[in-house]
Amino acid sequence: MSTLAQIRETLRGSQGSDGGLGARAGTPSRTETTALAALALADDPDGHTALAGTLRWLNEAQAEDGSWPVGSDLDDRSWSSSLAVLALAKLSPVDDGVGQGARWLTAQVGRAPGWRARLIQWLRSDDRILDQDPGLQGWPWVAGASSWVEPTACALLALKALRPELPRRAEARIEEGERLVYDRMCTGGGWNYGNSVVFDEALEPYPDVTAIALLALQDRAGEEAHRLSLGALRHLLEKTTSGLALSWASLCLDVHGQPSRALRERIEGSFRARGFLGDVRTLALASLALDGGAA
Repeated sequence: MSTLAQIRETLRGSQGSDGGLGARAGTPSRTETTALAALALADDPDGHTALAGTLRWLNEAQAEDGSWPVGSDLDDRSWSSSLAVLALAKLSPVDDGVGQGARWLTAQVGRAPGWRARLIQWLRSDDRILDQDPGLQGWPWVAGASSWVEPTACALLALKALRPELPRRAEARIEEGERLVYDRMCTGGGWNYGNSVVFDEALEPYPDVTAIALLALQDRAGEEAHRLSLGALRHLLEKTTSGLALSWASLCLDVHGQPSRALRERIEGSFRARGFLGDVRTLALASLALDGGAA
């Protein structure tokens, strides 16, 4: 049995009786992992029954306002709604929930800094606490919180998958989200989870966030900042052992037409060594990466 087949078998075995998947087998179902699993199972020749279960879970978990909760045990409306929209847009585009989810997503904005934060920023104008434009609004991890890079990138992926059918307001949100991601880019390229500089200290980029951001900005690959960040990603991958980061990076490099065979071999080695410790996100992303990608 190939490594890809083993990963797919492990992924299917992690599915709960409700059709969803949690962080690991036997844990409560989560929107993030169920949506990623749905994308992975779509190309699994033995995954038809499991795929049907994930799509059923996503449809039943969607709230009346179009959003998705963190999971079956956590009702907060969350960033993982983006992944649910992305999965349904690719696998069930005529579903009413897709449009409803996209409308909810379009309406979400990260909370702007409060007056105290803006005052401190102004008073310390020669020694900035945060080296970023506080006026830009992307997407938060949970509704009503501040904007972060990864949830903004996921929202961009979801909305761009539906771009031809989106209203004008969504296009404006996409453009602002792109500006926020570029605004938060670290020195030398790549992205940290939130900011690039705090208290005059440059923060280091992370390979998984950098790969997700580059996937979200793939239609702007001709820009210098994009090329710089692709180079930063390749540098970050030299020391990366995380199956999650390697899988995101492999998907990213495939989309950009960059060689990724060596990364796929490292993903297979990581699974054979530790089985990704049963982490469902990594199982799903590794399945996509080894199968050639779905972004």
